[in-house]
Amino acid sequence: MTANRGALTSSSAVALHDRAGDISSATWVGLFIAAVLPCVSPFLPLIGPPADPGAHITQVAGLTAQFAVDSTALNHFAANVERGLILKWVRSVALLLLVVLWERKPLASIGLRKVSWRDLVVVVGAYLLVLGIAHALDLVVPKHLPSNVQLATMLFSFPLRVGMVVTAAVTEEIDSRGYLIERLQAITGSASLAAVLAYFVFLLEHVASWDLAHALRTTLWITPLILLYLWRRNLPACMSLHFLVDATAFLAA
Repeated sequence: MTANRGALTSSSAVALHDRAGDISSATWVGLFIAAVLPCVSPFLPLIGPPADPGAHITQVAGLTAQFAVDSTALNHFAANVERGLILKWVRSVALLLLVVLWERKPLASIGLRKVSWRDLVVVVGAYLLVLGIAHALDLVVPKHLPSNVQLATMLFSFPLRVGMVVTAAVTEEIDSRGYLIERLQAITGSASLAAVLAYFVFLLEHVASWDLAHALRTTLWITPLILLYLWRRNLPACMSLHFLVDATAFLAA
């Protein structure tokens, strides 16, 4: 029995190696764009948050705080965020072109297909689930004041915050759900393993952009998005859910 298990493990490793060997150069480049660039882009010059986000909490009394704003630093931070949004769109457009022109595959291969009424019903149900999760977290997780970076983003203009929400809903779903899950599944042969790997890539991206505590809280509701994609394999449905959740949390700030 032990020998058989060893043979099975060896066969699985060989199969995984063979599948990885079948992946084209185009797909490896696509994985770099979808998995590596999002994690390193917050550290690029003129993209990542500056040392001074321009908003500082000066006095705290319970969950009430006073803060000071340096408009020059805040504008600098906002400009970095705007360049980051442009980079996200460039990455996603590059992925779409790579799929069609280099991989020679249809956009449906990363979940870009027509939304059915069933998809919309699932999106509404998933949105209510996410709201329920958020409410439960508010009841059990100790409340805390936002970091200076989070405070600064709340002070951005409304159009910039709308741009952040729309950009995240579209580009992050193309990168982290559609492309990453589909191609990692092709390599590993496992949808579950692909989903777990994609989750950790998304977590690392948000740790780099924010901090671990904020990233963990944010990625908790990413699980319904991943499950939605694995179930429906429909990227526009995931984009819709992502937009609704971000708009509820961020545009109301």
